[in-house]
Amino acid sequence: MAERLKLDTKPTLFEPIEVEIDGVVLKVKEMTLATLTQIQDLQFNTGAGSAKAIGESLATLLEGDSSIIGNLPLAKLRTLIEFVVKESVQPMGESKNGRRPGDESLPS
Repeated sequence: MAERLKLDTKPTLFEPIEVEIDGVVLKVKEMTLATLTQIQDLQFNTGAGSAKAIGESLATLLEGDSSIIGNLPLAKLRTLIEFVVKESVQPMGESKNGRRPGDESLPS
């Protein structure tokens, strides 16, 4: 019997990953090919230093009123970008089961 990989695009049962900024809650979208394409289209302008393109790229990865992003100081914006990119590409951390005994990250 042939092996088969079955995938679907239906929402998962996992709780969404959220970001809260001044009481405004935004959900981190799961990365899709369409989202990646949108971000790549904005990369040229982002590379040229366009703040607008940076904001649009970040808004592409979030659900909700992302206009609040414009109020963030640059240090917090950087933290937000790192978190959102990490969580949209690999939600729930490196392993869905968390750390295991013997992991190097555990204190000895």
